[in-house]
Amino acid sequence: MRNIIGCFLFLISLSSPGQKTTINLQISSSSDPEIIAVRNFWQSYLDDLKTSPLTNKESIQKKYWNNIELQQGFTDITLGEFPFYTIGELLTFEITKESNGFYRIRCMVLIINSTIRSVFSIYDVYAKKDQSDFKLYNHFFFTKPKLQHFQTGKIDFYYPTSYNFNIAKAKLTAESYAKFSNLYGNMDSRKVTYIIGNTFNEANNYIGFDFSIVSSNSPSAGYYVDNQNIILCSREDHLHEIIHAALNPLSANVPSLFKEGIATYYGGSGGNNYPYLIDQLKNMINNNRDIDLSKIEDLDKTLDNGSNYFYTIGAIFIDYALKIGGTKKVLALFQYSASSPSIWDDPISAIKKELGIEKDQIDSFLKQYVKEYKAN
Repeated sequence: MRNIIGCFLFLISLSSPGQKTTINLQISSSSDPEIIAVRNFWQSYLDDLKTSPLTNKESIQKKYWNNIELQQGFTDITLGEFPFYTIGELLTFEITKESNGFYRIRCMVLIINSTIRSVFSIYDVYAKKDQSDFKLYNHFFFTKPKLQHFQTGKIDFYYPTSYNFNIAKAKLTAESYAKFSNLYGNMDSRKVTYIIGNTFNEANNYIGFDFSIVSSNSPSAGYYVDNQNIILCSREDHLHEIIHAALNPLSANVPSLFKEGIATYYGGSGGNNYPYLIDQLKNMINNNRDIDLSKIEDLDKTLDNGSNYFYTIGAIFIDYALKIGGTKKVLALFQYSASSPSIWDDPISAIKKELGIEKDQIDSFLKQYVKEYKAN
């Protein structure tokens, strides 16, 4: 699964037969009519998500979500970030009555890999009776009023009082969002919800995650929740994530190699800019003379000094596209769709048709490009 952006990326081999949803015995055997009602409502929502086509997920979320958040542009943030119906099993392990008629629903997303079940995330979502039926609420519904707010351009920044917020950096970030949106023809860019914590993990907690495998205390860490247009990080100027937000309407189904590549080309990765990442890749090649760079999936499993070579190689293809055809050539790459986020071969046809590089030429092309690269 990809979407883990910035300084870290975890690549996991996933198997999710049936995309199970389970409820623990305490909840399933409860005789409390209120808990039963919430349980049945929540299970109905999960069942609808699990059985509907991917193209229909948003309409289902709108059906179950509360009107206040819908008016603010939010549906399911947590399952939007890590959808159980694509990565494994969702276990509901606690439903408790809170104040003001809210019920907290505690969930665990599990990765199913062969016979091993491992925890991917633990998060909270809420339900409350709304006239005739229940409606769902994000954890961010409760944390947002407690956070500081600064709006500039099309970005709403939210941050805790303990964070030393830099207004000048925030304004530059909003200018970058407008600049790159316009540069690539996204003239109707959506508002961005930009959530800052003192650490990335703190920002992730504001949307409901008590635990997530996507975690980091690095100031370079960041994550873009594409279906909600939310950025999570610990700084005001995470350009890598802003590029994702600016170009997501144009590249939502584009192979990850190009999405991560363009964000890395303009915004760097792991706190390092593109020229530095090229130097890191060059050093890696010099120390591994027999490496085959066409096997990009093998380079996407570990980080080396904070650098992910998958991102850097993607940035090289973007760099080359800009050199031979400008933004129009990059947009041509964006016309290709990935059949699966985990299948690297999806970009091959685009690389061949748009960049003129055959599959058996990729290794030599990349090595020569890195050898001859000179920063502008």
